[in-house]
Amino acid sequence: MVCPACGVSPDLGAPRSAAEARNADADAPNGVCRVGAQMVEHVGCVDEELSFSADALDACRNGGEVDCQAHCSQGDATSCTALALAHMLALENAPNTTFAASLLESSCAHGDGAACNDMGVLKAKGIGFPVDVERAETLYAVACDRGDVVGCMNLATSRQWGNAPPDNVINAAQVVERACMASADGRACRALGSMHARGSAVPRDEALAASLFERACQAEDVAACDLLGKAYLEGAGVTANDATALQLFRKACDHARSDACTDLAAMYCMGKGIARDPARSTALFRQACEAGDAAACRSRSCGASTPL
Repeated sequence: MVCPACGVSPDLGAPRSAAEARNADADAPNGVCRVGAQMVEHVGCVDEELSFSADALDACRNGGEVDCQAHCSQGDATSCTALALAHMLALENAPNTTFAASLLESSCAHGDGAACNDMGVLKAKGIGFPVDVERAETLYAVACDRGDVVGCMNLATSRQWGNAPPDNVINAAQVVERACMASADGRACRALGSMHARGSAVPRDEALAASLFERACQAEDVAACDLLGKAYLEGAGVTANDATALQLFRKACDHARSDACTDLAAMYCMGKGIARDPARSTALFRQACEAGDAAACRSRSCGASTPL
């Protein structure tokens, strides 16, 4: 499954044969999302940095765009944010990021923290707005102040903050830590793990990072499973174990992570943790490349350079 929100897949020339398709689907039966996107049931690929409310979006879609627009026009910021996501993700019509951006701007101005975060994501990526990373971080901070945990995660992980991060970044890191520890929120634990792995706004601690990735993976955050697999592959904070890395890459690939499918393809190609299988490796590289994973597109087939 490659939805409009996941980006345009590269042209790989001739279509895959039925056998190639079966080989690819054996490891990722649900399709794959580009790096940085997550598969959301009934929706498709959604940027994992977005503050996404499936309930609000479903309410908007079920009531119809006209009804959702009416609520938005009456000052319901949540409806405006949901309507913006529907247009940004092209769930009903062709994608309209300019209209989505204007809705998020209005919704943020009316106090919706999720909209401020999502507008920050668009500004950071230059979608619907000119690229403005500094403004994006300001919007993440506003979202965090309004109680949006995803905004706190985006602020805390937006750069390598070093030993003296600003107060708002320290506050964001504390919010992320509380969200992880209080409810085992998978995304929050993964973000906190990434912060410890990098030493960004918190002390660098690879062992703690790996334990947080494990906690997030157990909470079914498959991006964390891929990060934990990399830790086992590299021996970063854990004892290196190719078989465990392979298992984690497979789990994340099975749940639509294109970067994990690329990692799994490299394992098959090199015979790490499993018997070498160039055909399976090439099928997985192709599948991940079709989802927009640049590392897979560089490799294309087993025998070319691999990302591991």
